[in-house]
Amino acid sequence: MAGPAWPPSRFWQYWALAGMVVLTAAFWWGVEGYAIFEARRHGQIAEGLLRFTLLILTPALMLVWLAAAWLRRRVGESGYWQLLGLVAMIWAGAVLVTRMLVA
Repeated sequence: MAGPAWPPSRFWQYWALAGMVVLTAAFWWGVEGYAIFEARRHGQIAEGLLRFTLLILTPALMLVWLAAAWLRRRVGESGYWQLLGLVAMIWAGAVLVTRMLVA
């Protein structure tokens, strides 16, 4: 007896591949950002941006990635990838600016 075809669409294959990148990046920034935060050698703007990326943007990136099935039904498959890409670009830009400010 054969079960249902898995995965039901290519969406989940791409979602898993994106997840490898998202999870790796979020873990890296969590560790790196915390180490930078503990060093306390940066200015007020860098500290605020660092806290924002660690406390707001990184969890938002993870939540958008995790909410794939729910978001896919509401915004469509291409809308989901656009939303994930937008959040990822905002996150990556904030991380890049933070790294430039504390370097």
